[in-house]
Amino acid sequence: ISKIPTSIAVMQLVEQGKLDLDADISTYVDVKIDRRFPGNITLRHLLTHTAGFEERYGGVLLAPERDEDLAGIVTTDPPVQVFAPGTTPAYSNYGMALAGHIVQQVSGERFEEYIQRHIFEPLGMDSSTFEQPLPAALEDRLARGYKTSNGPSSAFTAAAAPEGGMTTSGPDMAAFMIAQLERSPKLLQESTWEQMWSPGLGSESLGNLSKASFMGLGYFNESRQGHRIVGHGGDIPPYHSMFHIYPDEGTGIFISLNGDGVAHQTLRSNLMGEFADRYYPGGKDQPQVSRDEARQYAQQVAGSYINTRAPFSTYVAAWMTSLGSARVTALDNGHLAVDEDEYVMVEPWVWQKTNGSTRIAAQLEDGKAVRLGGPVTQSFIPQTSAQQASLPVLVGSSLVLLVVIAAWPIGALRRRWAIRDGRRAADPLTRAGRLARIGAALAIGAVAGWLTLMLTPMFTQDFRALPTPGVVRPVQALQWLGVAAIIPAILDLFGAVKGRAGWRRIVMASLLLIGLAGMAWWAWSGNALSWDISI
Repeated sequence: ISKIPTSIAVMQLVEQGKLDLDADISTYVDVKIDRRFPGNITLRHLLTHTAGFEERYGGVLLAPERDEDLAGIVTTDPPVQVFAPGTTPAYSNYGMALAGHIVQQVSGERFEEYIQRHIFEPLGMDSSTFEQPLPAALEDRLARGYKTSNGPSSAFTAAAAPEGGMTTSGPDMAAFMIAQLERSPKLLQESTWEQMWSPGLGSESLGNLSKASFMGLGYFNESRQGHRIVGHGGDIPPYHSMFHIYPDEGTGIFISLNGDGVAHQTLRSNLMGEFADRYYPGGKDQPQVSRDEARQYAQQVAGSYINTRAPFSTYVAAWMTSLGSARVTALDNGHLAVDEDEYVMVEPWVWQKTNGSTRIAAQLEDGKAVRLGGPVTQSFIPQTSAQQASLPVLVGSSLVLLVVIAAWPIGALRRRWAIRDGRRAADPLTRAGRLARIGAALAIGAVAGWLTLMLTPMFTQDFRALPTPGVVRPVQALQWLGVAAIIPAILDLFGAVKGRAGWRRIVMASLLLIGLAGMAWWAWSGNALSWDISI
């Protein structure tokens, strides 16, 4: 939940007149961002995750292990802007890191020291820090993390500040929540607290997406059953935290877990939901449209989408678009299903979760949904035709190439047996044919390499397993050799047809070329061949 104190720090400097939420960030820092859309990128956009950045994982995950300061982290290889600012919720760790960098530059204090002096110390939070490595006095008290319930604890690796990396205790978090509930003047004016808990952007910027669960200035809107709730959650394996505050009821609830596993998401969401249902029950919003109308609306937005929190310009995009799609389905009862979650329409183009209060809304252009927005971690854009074809092409091309590769030694054996038996044997493969099949084997090796690089961090929950340039480049080299094999594959097919080599040879040569071309298209369209190997 480190982004909350980071956001508070920004608003402290706004109150002092040192920062303007709506001024371009270039007013305060010189960061060379690849801007692909007109308009300012502002602190308001950074705090609401609408600056338009693609997601990059390396900075937040690997920075603690690099001997690099905050300025170096945010200025080295910043992410590409892939959405127009202020239009598309897209959760961005980099955006919050940039906000913290601005705090550091404008205040003249190291970010970690600024938070310590202006937030932790005024509230008496003497067991809290953003410093990495941990001060010795705190390191001895650390609750170690566990990847499994019956295994040993894992080494402590915090995320980078300011977007992550806050280490704290239960009593300190209680003090932090009480300060917010009391709208403590030690940190901010009462009006500023209210500003942070209100929608950061309106319909003039977000259009119909403003009717979804809004994003405040650093805070998620978690309102439920007519009760205002704001908060934040965060995950850094093996630590998982979430806090909610009820500003109008003077109530806060915080949970932090030091273990991985599928249970932590369910445990947190169930705790927060059932706490609200028990102590602050209320009525649900009643739908304003009939079931038949709701079914028509749902059918209009149904389709395949990708999460806006994703890399789009680097090699990781090939796998995010292949494996990371979300299915939005129109149900017979008029509800909308987003993967496993079900939503009921409460007004035109706005749906509310059936077992909660989270809202999503559709933004339409020319009658087609161009964005499906809700909480910034659950905002989607439609998959393009190329993205929808990506996985089938990859799987199909891989299977075709495997068939051709397997047929190669079988064909050689058939030829040897024919010669041994005195029968007429097929002509041996030409040099082009052998080179093309070697290239096909290398392309299959590249796919295996990509899968290993992508899935290892997911299964091990180990940040240090993230791909490094030293392992990505060899896999890319295999992919490039697979692309180059298209040339001998063309020569092989041409020679087989011209020499009337028989239907088997012509079919295999044709499949080989098709498989290599399909694999090359997948790699090119998904940026697997990109020189940029950032993560």
